[in-house]
Amino acid sequence: MGLLGVTTSAQAAPSTEQANAASVKSAKIGGGFKRLTNVHSIGTSCGKKVIASASGPGKMTLRIDDNRSVSSTLSKHIDASKGVISAGVGWDVTKSHSITVSGAKDVPRGKYGTLNAYTKYAGKKFDVQVLDLNTWVTVQKGKKANKPIGVCFKYTQR
Repeated sequence: MGLLGVTTSAQAAPSTEQANAASVKSAKIGGGFKRLTNVHSIGTSCGKKVIASASGPGKMTLRIDDNRSVSSTLSKHIDASKGVISAGVGWDVTKSHSITVSGAKDVPRGKYGTLNAYTKYAGKKFDVQVLDLNTWVTVQKGKKANKPIGVCFKYTQR
């Protein structure tokens, strides 16, 4: 007696070694779930790029009054999404932050002064881990994220 409407096919099941090799390969290619660990504050630092400047001969007062929108900065080549980084450090690394740039410096008579403003950042350092075969593996160490929090000034005169 035959069965109507039923199709069967036989296929050899992969060996255990083949199945394990395939799952390891896909975990490495796909990257798996990621998280940040060892997240800690590294204090504040001043940026290297001048965001506002005033200069002139004395006797005068140099003044800077401005508002700026400044982005967070990240280490290069972080192997985690910006969503994972944001969740790990505690702020949205994709959004710009508004900072007020306001400062003044008196230039003495007979001198020429320059007042430069730089972004002040609060930083966090962290490691990146990936879930590989139910084990968290550290894939990057010592990455950084910096959030703009204010301004640093540097005054020079000649």
